[in-house]
Amino acid sequence: MLHTSDWHIGHTLHGFPRNEDFDAVLAEIVAIAQEYRPDLIVHSGDLFHTSRPTGRDMIRALQVLIRLATVAPTVVVAGNHDSPTYFEFFDLLTGPSVGRGLFFVDQVRPAHEGGVLTFDACGGEQRIRLAALPFVHPNRFWQRSAPDTSYSDYAEGMRELQAQLLEAMREGYDPDRDILFFAAHVYITGAKRSPREQAMDVSFEAAPEDLPKVSYTALGHIHCPQAVRGPKFPARYSGSPLAMDFGEANDSKSVVIVDAEPGRPVRVQPRPLSSGRRLAVFEGTLDKLRAEAAQYDGTFLKLLITGEEPDGTLSQKIAEIVPDAIVIRPELAGEAATDAILGCDPGDEPDLPDAFRAFLVQVGLSGAAAESMVTAFIQLLSEVDDETPPPVRAEELLRAALEDTWAEAS
Repeated sequence: MLHTSDWHIGHTLHGFPRNEDFDAVLAEIVAIAQEYRPDLIVHSGDLFHTSRPTGRDMIRALQVLIRLATVAPTVVVAGNHDSPTYFEFFDLLTGPSVGRGLFFVDQVRPAHEGGVLTFDACGGEQRIRLAALPFVHPNRFWQRSAPDTSYSDYAEGMRELQAQLLEAMREGYDPDRDILFFAAHVYITGAKRSPREQAMDVSFEAAPEDLPKVSYTALGHIHCPQAVRGPKFPARYSGSPLAMDFGEANDSKSVVIVDAEPGRPVRVQPRPLSSGRRLAVFEGTLDKLRAEAAQYDGTFLKLLITGEEPDGTLSQKIAEIVPDAIVIRPELAGEAATDAILGCDPGDEPDLPDAFRAFLVQVGLSGAAAESMVTAFIQLLSEVDDETPPPVRAEELLRAALEDTWAEAS
């Protein structure tokens, strides 16, 4: 199997489009698929950066996925950035009903309705059974008896969903023929996150020991490629193919090649990706930048300049030193210090929660009360891209009352 994830097609970096980078790295992924000729290709979520991708972004994604499907059946699991409705539409246009070999899993489904997919492998001598678990919003596990969904509610709900899929996968299981794979878009406790993900990721967590015991679990949601620590069976985030912000500038991006066969341990091989413009961070004097200028050609470059006084010509000086770099809002060291209250680079997008936290500090609110408000604010932001409206307690209580009306006394 070839495992890839978190393409985030449509992402821009501080307003700079990245179409050139997406085209390059996606072509590299296609070339890797053509080289290895896997029996199955799995994309574990966040195909797009927003739930309302542009027409051009949809064309870019589908063109690449159709090319991958000519190599092997290709399954795409919806992430938290993806629209289930769009995925349902894509499946109608390019799915198995029209013979494309593309499978879009838009939402959690029972096994017989697309939750478990079966594919022949090795010319039919072996069989792959894949359980797919798209991003699950915590609202799914909201209980009428409790005002809020807790982390324990979420963890228990996820365990139940996984158990149902695993049970379905094991129906008719032949240990001499079958390979079991699992794909999920979820944050696993303990996974390494970028600074931006630490600030913005508000989805509830799942414990590594709760992952199903299968040959390999293909995870999506976290951009840093990494194995999940804890379970004795292989589980891995393939990560995003491009750095999404400067907090990921030093990540080694990759896809994952999974070699599985009944009766022997699975071999997992990350395959590095090298396409797309590099993100680089520089801190120092203009003289130091001048000495190192060649290494920043063709990069997105973030600079913090020291030893200079504000005179309005900083951008011009930098442009003359690194004319072939895309410079992202250069700053003087003294100016950057004024933004320290934000706790992270204010230019990294999205920065609304950090800006809101800074606002609360400015108006005199801090500590647990401020963090409670920030958490609520982040949850509201996350609802913007979620197509399932959150439950309304009053509506639920009214519906319950109507379902259990009093009988009139005779």
